[in-house]
Amino acid sequence: MTTYKDLQRLTGLSLATISKHYNGGTVLPANRRAIEEAAARLGFRPNGIARNLRFGRSRTVGVLLPALTDDFHLTIIAGVELALRDAGLSVLVATSPTPGAGAVDLLLGRMVEGIITVPPAHDAPALARAGAEIPVIQLDWEAPGLDTDRVYLDNLGAGTMAARLLLDHGHRRIGAVGGPTEISTARDRLAGFRAELDRAGITPEGELLRTGPATVAGGQAAMQRILAARDRPTAVFCASHHLTLGALIALNDSGLRLGRDVSMIGFDNRELAMATLPRLSIIEQPTHEIAARAAELLLARLADPGGDSAPVTVTVDPVLVAGTSVARLDD
Repeated sequence: MTTYKDLQRLTGLSLATISKHYNGGTVLPANRRAIEEAAARLGFRPNGIARNLRFGRSRTVGVLLPALTDDFHLTIIAGVELALRDAGLSVLVATSPTPGAGAVDLLLGRMVEGIITVPPAHDAPALARAGAEIPVIQLDWEAPGLDTDRVYLDNLGAGTMAARLLLDHGHRRIGAVGGPTEISTARDRLAGFRAELDRAGITPEGELLRTGPATVAGGQAAMQRILAARDRPTAVFCASHHLTLGALIALNDSGLRLGRDVSMIGFDNRELAMATLPRLSIIEQPTHEIAARAAELLLARLADPGGDSAPVTVTVDPVLVAGTSVARLDD
């Protein structure tokens, strides 16, 4: 393995000069060129990890997720890694599917300089403690008791957008499949949806608004109950990707036709939307943008550790990807 002493023998420079160059110090241009030419000739690559640890830095950011079971979480990792790479930071991923996993302590033990997280609820206290030492950026939902910087989709706006699409197509008897109301994301999407209907003078019947686990099975069960209503709705909004998939399964099983018997607007996953016939209209959250904004916020905190400590909230606008699954009732 090539070492500083090998560079010294080839360049004739002192070990102190070579060390100073690789630790970010200023050396004479001629010496810098000699060191770099010798390094290229010998195939020398400095040990960045060891150098950073000597200075108490890891140049690593932790990404903490509940699990790695869906595209949203995987896209967050990819987006954060891409956004931080140019800044010379690497990413260490940890998951915490159950209490007691110790994921936050694991990341702190690896000397991460910050944490970007879709916060598992059981890790909120540990993340709050970590936030007193390093920047913590939370994504997707607001974990109770975790008062840190955050980057969210405008979930109220997403629900409003879905309701407005259905109203503009003439629908008045409208249903919704929502996630658990204790989760801020699900709560806000449904609140925005209901508020827009209220502004139009429409009060949805309780049997047409179903909430439950944000899973495929949860979406399927909720849609089955909505379709079994005495006077079923002409249109339904599904407030997450998994709920949308479950609702589509229930609709297919019922024998009713998407966009003909029941109009529908779903959430996320263009690939799923492109696979339906007719093509499903969806509200999309730009996950890569959410990840990039979180990385920007973290870099700003690292660049100015003594700056304003008040938590910052960044919201990202939803995007309507229109298909043909919402029929016009006057057609």
